Parts: sequence; structure tokens; C-alpha cells
Amino acid sequence: MKGLATVLKKECIDNLRDRRTIISSFSLAILGPALFVGMMAFVLNTALGEALDPVKITAVGSDNAPRLMAYLERKNTEITRAELADPRQSVRDGDHDLVLVIPDDYQARYRKGEINALALIHDSSGLGRSKRDMSRARALIAAYGQVIGALRLELRGIDTSIVSPIVVQERNVASPAARALTILATLPYLLVLVVFMGGFYLAIDTTAGEREHGSLEPLLTQPVSRAELVLGKLGATVCFAAMSLVLFLLSFWIAVPFVPLERIGMVLKVGLVDCVVMFLVCIPLMVFAAALLAVVASFAKSYKEAQTYLSIVILVPTMPLIITQLMNVETSTWLMFVPSLSQATLVSDVITGEIIEPLHFLISAVSTAVLACLLAYLAVALYRKERILV
Repeated sequence: MKGLATVLKKECIDNLRDRRTIISSFSLAILGPALFVGMMAFVLNTALGEALDPVKITAVGSDNAPRLMAYLERKNTEITRAELADPRQSVRDGDHDLVLVIPDDYQARYRKGEINALALIHDSSGLGRSKRDMSRARALIAAYGQVIGALRLELRGIDTSIVSPIVVQERNVASPAARALTILATLPYLLVLVVFMGGFYLAIDTTAGEREHGSLEPLLTQPVSRAELVLGKLGATVCFAAMSLVLFLLSFWIAVPFVPLERIGMVLKVGLVDCVVMFLVCIPLMVFAAALLAVVASFAKSYKEAQTYLSIVILVPTMPLIITQLMNVETSTWLMFVPSLSQATLVSDVITGEIIEPLHFLISAVSTAVLACLLAYLAVALYRKERILV
């Protein structure tokens, strides 16, 4: 054990001296939450601001429907009255984003109780606000049509509820934190990535890096068993993964209050206790990540080659997270057997304030730890072979 502690101390000190490695290892952990939260705050503020902006419509034949124009103006709509020879071409040319064409026989058909067809002309390929204005304008005109339809039924002595025999009353049982997590759904994915990136460069430097620099052979001649040597290197990688995760959780804890979720009726409160629980959940994942990175990097002959290998390997543990989110897979016991996916699921439970099931926590920790031990045993076996020097 003395040899293991010596190797662990040596690798940690050497890595701490390399400023570029430190910046690369911890940049995602420190800046990731701040950039993510900043982006979310910007998007929410922009969306909320745009929701209050008036709908801009260019109306052709506005005099044919004065009541409709008055209704739209009361609903936060800016109407530009114009007579266009070719409304379609004006939208194609970009002179107008959204054009409402009211036919000349609108009033006559309205008095007869007939159906009126209005044309909303827009360019769906545009990247501006035309799409948002189009959907809002269509909804406003549809609402106005429903009001007219209800009035016509009342004039005929017909109960207006006859056109709506079924009414759906929505009851959302999701907690405010759970609804907030739908917006911050990538946070568990980012947390798993931070764990792997924290030990990424150290795993390369202690394997392929030492082989490339020629320092591995002298190291193997020291009075330290191969098992202690490998476990010492893995321990150093775990330490840096843990430091990366701690920095990430602290940054996340500081940055989350700046997201204006309360403005859209959502709440997300993450305390220090929650951060500690998330750290404990991820401990087996740190060991698994360190062992996996070390095994793969052992097959590389140079630092750049190891970077290429590990960049691909990191995608493997994160793919289950993406697939389950896309397929909307519900939490179940069998998910706890998948490393990274089980930790991400438990972290989501912590963020939403749900109680973690002891069985799920136990299965996640044991299954991930078993796989980590198998990978660590494989790493020791590789270092016991002389081909590790080649």
C-alpha cells in the first residue's frame, strides 16, 4: 500500500504542476454551468420578451372587416393597412412578413351568415419573427371566429355548448422542479461528461504519455508492484475526476438561482445537501471512468493517439443518456445496471426533489463498481505484460 500511495501522490503532484492540463480538465466543470445557465436565462428572457411583443400584420382590405380589425388591435396586434397589387410577391420580396387578405365580399357574406375565407400569407422559410406572428395571428382570428359562431347560435336560440360537448380540464401533477428539469434536461448529461473529462488528460498522461516520453520503462523498474502502480495511477485519475465534479456542482449551485424559472411558473432549488448527494451517487462512476480511460489509453502509443481513442470512448457512456431522453424511457430497475445512465437518472431524482429508492441506489453503485473493478483488473493485467512498453 505504501507504493500505491507514493504513485498516487507523484501523479497528482505532476499533474497539478501542468497548468494547461489543469485548465483543460476543469474548464468544463467551472464554465459549463455558468455558460449553460447564462444561455438558458437569455433564452427565457428573450422568449418572455417576445411573448409580450405585439403581432405585426399587414392587412389588405381592412375596411371590409372593421370589427375584426378592432378585435385584433385590442389583442396586442399592430395592423398596417395597405393596398397591395400582389400580396404574395410582396411577401416573397421581403417587403412584408405577414399579410392578411380580406375579400371584398366579406361584409355581404358576414350578413348572410356564410363562411368567410381569409388568407394569411407568410414565408415559412424565413428565420425571423414571421413564424411566431403567423401562429399567434391564426389563433386570434380563430378565436374571433368562435365568438362570431357562438353569437349566431344564441341568435337562433341554440345553446352554445352544443358545439363543445366535451371539455378537457388539464391537471398537471408535475412538481415545479420536475417541470424545470425539462428545460435543464441536459444537466445530468453534462455532469457525466464532467466526470470523464476531469480524468481525461491525466489518464492519457499516465499511460500513453509516459510511454511516448520514455518514462514508463524506468517507472516499471521501481520496487513497486504492477498492481500498486496501476491502482496508484487510477487513484490519481479518480481524484481529478472528483475535483472536477466538485467544481461543477459548486458552479451549478451558484449559477442556478440566476435562471428566471419563476417567471414561467417553475422552481428549481438545489442546496448544498443535494450537491453532496449527487457527489456520492457519482463516486462509483468516477472509478469506472478512470478505469475505462486507463484501459483504452494503454493501447495507444502516443499522446495524440490516446486523445483520439478516448474522445470516441467518452461517447459510449453518454449515448444511453441521449437515447433514453429521445425515447422518453421511464425510470426502472433495469436502468440502474447501466453505468452513467443510472447515475444520471438518480441525479435527476435529486434535482426534482424526489426520494431516491434505496434499491436503485444500491444496484447502481454495485453494478458500476463491479464493472470498474473488472476494468481495473484488466488494466493491471495489461501492465503485467511486457508489450506495454512497445
